[in-house]
Formats: sequence, C-alpha cells, structure tokens
Amino acid sequence: MRTRVFLSLIIILSMVTAQAQKPLKITDDSVKFGNTLCPGIWIDIPEVNIEIIRAAWIKTIEKGTKSKAIVTGQEITLFGALLKDITEAPVNIFSSIEGRDSVVRLFTALELKRDEFTLINSSEHEQLKIYVKQFAKDRYIKVAEDQLSAEESKLKNLTKELSSMRKVKEKLEKEIQSANTTISEENYKVSSTKKELAETEASLDDKSSELSTMPEGEAKKAVQSEVRDLQKQKKEQLKSISNSEIKISRSKTLIQDNDTKITQNLKDQEDLVIKTNLQEAEVKKYTDKLNTIKSY
Repeated sequence: MRTRVFLSLIIILSMVTAQAQKPLKITDDSVKFGNTLCPGIWIDIPEVNIEIIRAAWIKTIEKGTKSKAIVTGQEITLFGALLKDITEAPVNIFSSIEGRDSVVRLFTALELKRDEFTLINSSEHEQLKIYVKQFAKDRYIKVAEDQLSAEESKLKNLTKELSSMRKVKEKLEKEIQSANTTISEENYKVSSTKKELAETEASLDDKSSELSTMPEGEAKKAVQSEVRDLQKQKKEQLKSISNSEIKISRSKTLIQDNDTKITQNLKDQEDLVIKTNLQEAEVKKYTDKLNTIKSY
C-alpha cells in the first residue's frame, strides 16, 4: 500500500515538473510615454516580485552612468544610459513595469536619437531583446535558485531527522543488548548465590541442632556466635538474590519497552524514507527547473 502511494505521488510530481517553469515571452509593441509613442518590447518575467524587479531594473540601466532614473508610477525613464552592447552612443530608455497574475511585465523602448527608436529586425532592436532577456533570465534564475535552496534545506532536514531516528534505534538496540547481558549475569549470580544460600541454611540447621544439645559454657557461646554470623550471611545472600531479581525484572521491562519503541521507530523511519524520497523528487524538479531557465 505504501509503495503504491509513493509511486502515485512520484507520478504527480513528474507531471508538475513539466509545468514548473514558464517561458520568458517577448513581444514587440508600442507604448505611449507623454505625447510620444515609443516602439519597443515587452518581456514577461514569471514568479517574480514587482518591487524587486523595479529596483533591479533601475540598478541595471543606471550602471556605468551618473544619470538617475526617473520613476513616475509604473514608468521608469533614464536619459543618457550607456548600453555598450547595443550602441556606443548614450541612449534614452523608456520603461514600464506592471504586475499581472504571477507575471511581471517589463516594457522597454530605446531612443537612439531624438524621436528615433530601435526598429523591428534592426541589429539594435535584436540586441535590445538580448539585453532585456538576459536581465529577465537573471531575475528568474534567482527565483529558481531560492526555490531550489528552500527545497534542498527541507531535504537536508529530513535526512538529518532520518539519521537521528536511526541513531535512536541503534541506541535502543544497544540498551537491549546491555539488558540481556545484565539478565545473563544476574541469573548466574542468583544461581550461584542460591547454592551458597543452601549451604548456609544447611550449616545453620546443623549449628542449631548442635546448640540444642550443648551445655552452657564457652563452647556454646562460640557456636552461638557462628550461628549469628551464618544468619547475617544468609540475610546478605537473600538481599543479593533480591537485588539481582530486581535488576532482571527491570532489564526485562526495558527490553519490552525498547522493542515497542523500535517497532514504532521502524514505522516512523519508513514514513520518513517516503517523505525523503518525495523531497528528493522535489529537489530534482526544482533543479530541472533551474537548468531549463538557464538554457533560455
């Protein structure tokens, strides 16, 4: 039953993997900034935070220039940007960022000269696509890396928990082994002490019989002293047997308790192994997702 459940979950996870990442969709369009209709491109960046994208985009386009981006609502404008991969001359960037469902859309238009923008299929336009796509790809990679890191952390915790469970089982087994050794040793001690006790009791019977026929005197006092010593010895032997039997009883209880704990431990381990295997599948899913995004 557990195996069927595990296989079913693996199949579900494999289906999710195919839909895990979304493409970086680029489309040509024109957006009006003030009174100027600016031709440019939209790119859809999945699973990102709009504020993080806004801050990262401003930092990216300001790189290498002393100019500062002007932010007005969704619009971001930068005059005098330096984009050496596109053109050697300074350019003006007109951008707009908007959030839509789980996607952040970034529009970018590049003004090469006054009222002259990149044209579709021109080398500058294609380079602009590459520039914007690389920005989006880097942001999406960061998201996927964070997701993978979180899943790897979960797997690490599960692996650590499983290792801890196995150590607990080993400890319980060692305690059982020690308890069995104690039972064996104490049983031997009880057997030996009982033999000694039998000898002590026989000696007591003999001395008691001897005392009953002895006249008063020093000899009788000596035998009475021997009897007291034998009685003390018997008491110690009985105490030793009692102590051993207590140790045996406690050891048997420990073995019984530990057997119960081990049974539960093995069940818990089995459940945790399934969780670990599922989490390994999750890590693989996010690893594949990251690698797919890197290949964009």
